Amino acid sequence: MIATRIRSVVVSIVAVIALAVPAVGSAVAAPVAAPSRFSTAQLVGPYPSDIPPGGTYIPVLDGFSYLRAHRPDIIAQNLRIVQRTNNSATAAQQADAIAINYDDRLESLSVALGAKLGATFRKLIAGGQLPKVAALVKGDTARVGVPLGTTLLEKEYFDNPRPFVVAPSSIRRYDRPGGHLYAELRNNGSYPSGHTSMGYWKGALLAYWLPELGPQIIARAGEIGRSRMVLGVHYPLDVMGGRIMATDIVAARLTDPGFASLIRQAGTQLRGALERAVGMPLSRFIATDRPYLSTNAAVTEHRGMMTFGFGRIAPGQRNAIPASAAALLRTRFPGLSDAQRLAILTRTAIGSGYPLDQAGADGGWLRIDLAAAYAATP
Repeated sequence: MIATRIRSVVVSIVAVIALAVPAVGSAVAAPVAAPSRFSTAQLVGPYPSDIPPGGTYIPVLDGFSYLRAHRPDIIAQNLRIVQRTNNSATAAQQADAIAINYDDRLESLSVALGAKLGATFRKLIAGGQLPKVAALVKGDTARVGVPLGTTLLEKEYFDNPRPFVVAPSSIRRYDRPGGHLYAELRNNGSYPSGHTSMGYWKGALLAYWLPELGPQIIARAGEIGRSRMVLGVHYPLDVMGGRIMATDIVAARLTDPGFASLIRQAGTQLRGALERAVGMPLSRFIATDRPYLSTNAAVTEHRGMMTFGFGRIAPGQRNAIPASAAALLRTRFPGLSDAQRLAILTRTAIGSGYPLDQAGADGGWLRIDLAAAYAATP
């Protein structure tokens, strides 16, 4: 009965959002025929992956409850790390964090595509020439994250106060003139970070579509998470939790055959539009572009942002990388089986037992390092 009601609400919410999607690109002159869009029926579904197995993402995030109840040292370290990150932020980091706060995560991620390709992508998405991509990943109501991937239920459940609320005298506030980010967030829970979750699930899909730039895109997703610490509105555990939730979301979407079809269609549209715009195969164009980061730098940077200096608190803990996560690497390693892709995720993962990592069926998500996995060799 409860599951039926949830699914009914899901259909209603998604239908409203789908009907509100404008006819993107209808008023934009383009040198080629306007790309096709998803139908309302395709966007509405519903799809099995609209509802996580636990009804919410609380089960995979609930390592936080253990830390609050039993590890005050980790909770204290959680605050110290954000204080240090916030207080030591450079002017460039502050400016980037402010821009990320107000921009769509997709725009923030686009810099990872390289100087020229990033600009081309932004032009195409702004001009309405990527309507399938936009429907799935653009904006706060993008279909991949609707209806239960917003972090709203999870924030309400954990109800953790923000750093600038807990320690107002030691958190510096950075905002644009006339900005409102601190006033908006004062009474809103911190765990998990919504900006981080959205940055990572959008980043994981952008990397899935453009695997040549996977490490750079995932590293940029990590920077989006870190930017929330720069602003003093999230703790490192919030960021780590956002990554857990995002990875679960994308793995579920990619292992749901109906929704995975939408993702494949959007990826085909993206690569085709980019190649037409740059006039050559993407691999060749990327090789001539100025990269956001080298592959090695991206992998190194992202590894540091996976744990933010926390040590392993349960090194003897045993868990496995969830089998569904193998789908994340299908475009990077198309010739391998899911079992082989899972082996790569396991080989490139961090160890078990860091804060938030759990044993059992709900564990293992924290350990996945997508930047390292994309940079790996079979």
